[in-house]
Amino acid sequence: MLLSGIVSIGNVGINITYIYVIMMLLCSTAVYYLTKKIYQWAVRKQMMRFLAYIGASIIVISLTIITAVIQERDAWHFLRAAMQSLAFLGICLAIFPLLHQFLLKRK
Repeated sequence: MLLSGIVSIGNVGINITYIYVIMMLLCSTAVYYLTKKIYQWAVRKQMMRFLAYIGASIIVISLTIITAVIQERDAWHFLRAAMQSLAFLGICLAIFPLLHQFLLKRK
């Protein structure tokens, strides 16, 4: 039974906010361990460009969400622009070294 933010599970009434907080903590923990494994793999393979891209992506997305919340606007437009710019950055980071190697081999 749902009464003004209180979920009744058996005889125990739990505030819905606590359920959201617990779910966010569980999701954050899962993301942390997944990201930790990706970073360990990238460090072993010495993929510094990839690590820098991931770090920049996290910072840009976080700042985008903070900006949207502060300005009290719809965050989807901000996120869409941020994701498009990060995709462009990722493509540039992949193509420019390949183009550089190709041009060096042609000489």
